[in-house]
Amino acid sequence: MVTDGLNPVAVLLFLGAVFSAFSLAGTYLFARLTKRERLARTSSRAFVAGGVAYYALLVVGSLTSTNRTLAPGEEKHICEIDCHLAYSVAAARAESVGGGLVRHVVTVKVRFDEETISARRSRTALLSPNRRYVALVDDAGNEYPGSTEGLTRQLIPGESYTTDIAFEVPQKATGLRLVLRNADPETALIIGHENSLLHRKTTLAIGKAS
Repeated sequence: MVTDGLNPVAVLLFLGAVFSAFSLAGTYLFARLTKRERLARTSSRAFVAGGVAYYALLVVGSLTSTNRTLAPGEEKHICEIDCHLAYSVAAARAESVGGGLVRHVVTVKVRFDEETISARRSRTALLSPNRRYVALVDDAGNEYPGSTEGLTRQLIPGESYTTDIAFEVPQKATGLRLVLRNADPETALIIGHENSLLHRKTTLAIGKAS
């Protein structure tokens, strides 16, 4: 299973780091106000050490990752903590729109993978996806965003649907691939997530457009 790297352990580690940072910052402020210099030094050093350690783990997790391009039909799973939504390219077509531009329409299949839900989650409960970002990226690294409106539909476990997403791309662009990822800003700070600093990406090949 190819995922975006989000998992419960990484989320708990992130939440623990945030809680610890606020606790240490509060302790430092209290110590300074009450003139407890030793406590202030200890809390400030712990804050810095913890920040450095977390940043190091974030970078190591990114540097050990790899870029991947999935073939049409292969699924990329985006984690919603206790379940996964699977995305794949079902079809693609292209047409010239003039002005040196080509409109690419990519048909994306969205599937709520019922095998990934936690034991405590109801199999009839609706899932509203987190925010998404979608674009086509070319060999030069240029990205051409599309609308995520078709990716906001609620699903129950096992349900799936397809949606068409349009992109306008310069005719000279080559090697187009689909970028489809979580767009929640906090994921940039989660160890092992593809949105984190320096982390490699998983994209989807769109195949030969008809």
